[in-house]
Amino acid sequence: MYARTFYLAAVSAIVLCAAAGLGHATDTSPGSNTSVSSNEAAATIPAGQSLTAAGGLSQQEVTKLLANTEPYPTPQLSALPHEAHTLIDPLAISTDAEPAISTGNIGLKSTQSVSVEGPEISASDAIGGGITPFDYGQGKVATVYHYTDRLLDSELNDDYPYRTVGWLRFVAYNGASYRCTAQLIGRSIGVTAGHCVHKGGNKAAGWIKSATFTPAYANGTAPYGTTQVAWVNTTAGWYKTGALDAGYDVGIFVLRKRTGTTTELGTYTGYNSFCYTNCLQKYWYLTQLGYPANYYSGKYMTQGEHLEVSDSRDYVYGSGMQGGSSGGGHFANLGDLTSTTAGSLGLWSKRNVVFATTSWGYIDTSLKIQGASTLSGPNDANKFKELYNAACKFSRSLHGTASCALLP
Repeated sequence: MYARTFYLAAVSAIVLCAAAGLGHATDTSPGSNTSVSSNEAAATIPAGQSLTAAGGLSQQEVTKLLANTEPYPTPQLSALPHEAHTLIDPLAISTDAEPAISTGNIGLKSTQSVSVEGPEISASDAIGGGITPFDYGQGKVATVYHYTDRLLDSELNDDYPYRTVGWLRFVAYNGASYRCTAQLIGRSIGVTAGHCVHKGGNKAAGWIKSATFTPAYANGTAPYGTTQVAWVNTTAGWYKTGALDAGYDVGIFVLRKRTGTTTELGTYTGYNSFCYTNCLQKYWYLTQLGYPANYYSGKYMTQGEHLEVSDSRDYVYGSGMQGGSSGGGHFANLGDLTSTTAGSLGLWSKRNVVFATTSWGYIDTSLKIQGASTLSGPNDANKFKELYNAACKFSRSLHGTASCALLP
């Protein structure tokens, strides 16, 4: 089903091939929603994995490789969480603690002007499950799972914060090549799904072999080029168990310098604010960004709007996105309102805040829900502050102390 392409060069760890997936075991593997003990979640974070630097590839060769990379199939639960069918009171008062936020940066933008033509919408864009572009949800009217998925306006593709989001192409532990979605939360630090950097549940054997990040990707255009990933890490829960709908499917990575420059990528693109504690609230209205293959073959960024509801482990929400959307960020207050008059930003004025990353997909088309693991995890079990600080220390070792600030 998948195209097989091999690039045989000793200096490059990039290999394209077909595979059915990352090969998950049963029970506590990705694809199951087996509960995981709090001891597993609270374990010390993994040490992370340094990745081999690929070399000898021209930008044209990189573009060709990206065009032939398959989207990673969104992991699916064996059964919907029972909370998904539970009557939810949207007026319930939250007693949860206030989320802690680290502020992002707008960046310098590109030195070149990029024009991206929008796609032609046709029947061929309806790939899996009968989901077509601009599907606004159907059935089950009396639920909170209504959503709007739409093509991102091409004029916004190179604007902040959208330009911080892009394709994460990786070679899995077994040599198969896939792509997910990822976004920057630092000059050289990005977040994605745990299953995009590690198989899940098989500890040291599960790390990906190599990866590249292409921000603001759109139908073959890459205004900021493709930057190599130097280091990856994930949560202790994902590393040890790989269970879906457990709140642990979060990955983090550190980039090398922007290709062809001596500058960090996020200096140009900017980077997003992010939540690092208390991210799993009872309800939160979030905007999802991603490159799902069932919309425009994943060549253009898709934006989803929805209320997200906690099932006590992940956020659950309505969505039509499928493979390729994994790892995409879920943003609070996405976009720019800085031109408004003072005092008009609302009671929660923080903007472009990544709360979670897309983790698993739906198996019940009457609901069409996905799940996203918050960066902090349930009860802050992911120890995301520690994960970020470990990434920051690695980034500083590559780029200097000005690369990032450690969280207090």
